[in-house]
Amino acid sequence: MAKKELLLGAVAAGLLLSGAAAPAFAAKGEGKHHPRHAAMIERLDTNNDGKVSLDEFKANVSAAFKAFDADGNGQVTKDEIKARHATFKEARKAVRDAADADKDKALQALHAAGPFMLPGMGKMFSRTDTDKNGSLSQAEVLAAADTIFARRDSNKDGALDTADAGAVKGKGHPGKGHSKGGEERAERMLKRLDADGDGKVSQAEMLAQANKTFERFDTDKNGEVSKAEVDARRDAFRDARKAFREVKSTDDEARKAAREALGEARMDRMGARMFERADADKNGTLTKAEMETAAATLFKQRDRNGDGFLTQDEIGKRHNR
Repeated sequence: MAKKELLLGAVAAGLLLSGAAAPAFAAKGEGKHHPRHAAMIERLDTNNDGKVSLDEFKANVSAAFKAFDADGNGQVTKDEIKARHATFKEARKAVRDAADADKDKALQALHAAGPFMLPGMGKMFSRTDTDKNGSLSQAEVLAAADTIFARRDSNKDGALDTADAGAVKGKGHPGKGHSKGGEERAERMLKRLDADGDGKVSQAEMLAQANKTFERFDTDKNGEVSKAEVDARRDAFRDARKAFREVKSTDDEARKAAREALGEARMDRMGARMFERADADKNGTLTKAEMETAAATLFKQRDRNGDGFLTQDEIGKRHNR
């Protein structure tokens, strides 16, 4: 399968399954023996005993902290986090834009530019910044690492290995785990795509849903989805989220309607995130042909037993071929 086709598959993931990849050491809900979990173990297992101890885990986090602490003052600021995030976006864009012959080289450059993840970054910054000085110390980041390790060490044996994969409690993401949240999302997605109600999804059903979503984005009905149309869908999601938040908790009917509207808008937001990846010819618009190619590629990736259908289990997991 051509690497360009793999990139095209990303838009179908956004439009149909809303799956998103998570960083290796901070990811939640990876499936048992998932490639990402195995890769994390291999990367962090410095003594090659097949598992990752807390010391090994925190050693990796300490190295990441030094990479983020650009001025070496022992504190990581939000600006330093933003700078590394910008570097990651540029390196990732270089991978997407590279010709097939140069793709491996671009991927190597992306990995060499890392690390790009640090415990406590993003939404967890305020909670990790325990002394509330507006920056993260190494001690604060390592404390966050302790929490992450304890959560992922499901059998409490003091190490992370394949037995711990997918055992994180709480909400998961479809495509990466067996948590209750992930299973519920996969079930909802199956019902959304399964037009004939036979409990599985054919490629025709998947393409039909992809076309339906494409038409939602193509508001001027010219057969192409522009950046402006994508931005409009993103704005619609923000409006739906605001409306949901403003509904009084006692108004059950209104809250239910707002929740359903938010669910629809959230699918559009995921499609918006994947727009640029799906625009294969990089002309700033997404054609129906590009979308159909993406959907067909994703279907083949998910149909791991090759029977021509996707079951709930296949919808709920990310598979590489």
